[in-house]
Amino acid sequence: MISSNPVFSKENVERVSHNTSSTDVMTVDGSLTKTAFLLALVVGFGAYTWNIVSANPARAMSLVLWAMLIGFITTIIIIFKKPSPVLASVYAISQGVVMGGISFLFNDTYQGIVLQAITITVAITLAMLVLYKTGIVKVTEKFKSAVIIATVGVLFFYILTWIIGLFSPSFYSFISVGTSGVIIALVIVLIAALNLLLDFDFITQGTKKELSKDFEWFAAFGLMVTLIWLYISILRLLFASRN
Repeated sequence: MISSNPVFSKENVERVSHNTSSTDVMTVDGSLTKTAFLLALVVGFGAYTWNIVSANPARAMSLVLWAMLIGFITTIIIIFKKPSPVLASVYAISQGVVMGGISFLFNDTYQGIVLQAITITVAITLAMLVLYKTGIVKVTEKFKSAVIIATVGVLFFYILTWIIGLFSPSFYSFISVGTSGVIIALVIVLIAALNLLLDFDFITQGTKKELSKDFEWFAAFGLMVTLIWLYISILRLLFASRN
């Protein structure tokens, strides 16, 4: 029951399931309800941030950078400590600010691109859920291993891109626009979408293992990480296709 999402690592599952006095167990409905709550925070604070930066675009980057820092710190705490609704909510709020700022900047360049990205994200998420629930795509151990390897590859790609970009700024243009940018972005969107299958399966298996109900917040947080990654990846894909 391992996912490529670091939140859903075996060590975290064991720690969360054992460090609780609650007799309640995790459920799929509970996990999805908490995910919906966190998503509402992301959307709400994203819209609020959008309104702020639309009045003063110069504030966009500063807000995004501070929110990214808070989100990163919160993520580290959640991964290595016991999850809580407060920490999960802080993460969702910080990411709402990030999404609002970034979305405004993208939409300011290409009107309508954000609505398209949201629509595609929802469509892909529902499609992945249908594929998983109907068993059309079976999440086997080999499938999990392949997605995990691909996800780690994307992580190294991000790191190498950042390093190379420090010495050759033009490299960013090569990987973010044109045919090469579209292909790279499309591959990353595909890998992010496949991670949803692993996350769905992890939540399902978690309920079968009767993990602590506290883990519903952990599961909701992990699923939100994937959804946000998918949305940003789709934004990049749409941006690349228009350049």
